[in-house]
Amino acid sequence: MKRAGAARRDALVRLCPAASLVVDVGADHGHVAHALGAVATERRPHRSGRGDVPWVVADGLAPFRHVPVAVIAGMGAHTIAGILTRGPRPDVLVAHAQDDPPWLRRWLAANGWRIDAEALAPEAGRFAEVVRAVPGASDADGLTLAYGPRLLEGDDPHLRAHLLHTWRYTRRLHDATNGRDPARHATLGDHAAFLADHLARRGWLP
Repeated sequence: MKRAGAARRDALVRLCPAASLVVDVGADHGHVAHALGAVATERRPHRSGRGDVPWVVADGLAPFRHVPVAVIAGMGAHTIAGILTRGPRPDVLVAHAQDDPPWLRRWLAANGWRIDAEALAPEAGRFAEVVRAVPGASDADGLTLAYGPRLLEGDDPHLRAHLLHTWRYTRRLHDATNGRDPARHATLGDHAAFLADHLARRGWLP
């Protein structure tokens, strides 16, 4: 059995293209950086980080003039957006927002990024959503963008379980807000219907 987080690390590595320089921002222990031959960064010296990867003490991408590929994972969507806003802008971004992947996807689309690949990784009873994005106009919007355009059109082996989990969770929230929060109840109903439609198209709806 893989250690906790190993499946997510594998997905990050799989989506990361070869490049002359890969920067793993907030690299924690440095396992992804090691697998990619990347430069690992942390805001403070990381005493428990791997000794076989190069470490740079840095806040985001600030020390680098040009970043062909940036990996920014294991942090909040707003934190990832802040790092990208401060720049420099990488040529390719591989990201995982641990709290709100739909928000991150919408932010990327609104700020000149196009999602070109996505992957799921089982983690803590749910699925981590890993996104690869490149500069360009988004080709998705609305709920398709929020739930992952490349995921919804693809054949990720975890997609069925992910959609079922998300649909059931959304339905529970929808039921819980009935008569209490009409606006949120209606929004959750739209989300549940959207997910049910995608499940039905694939023959996965229970």
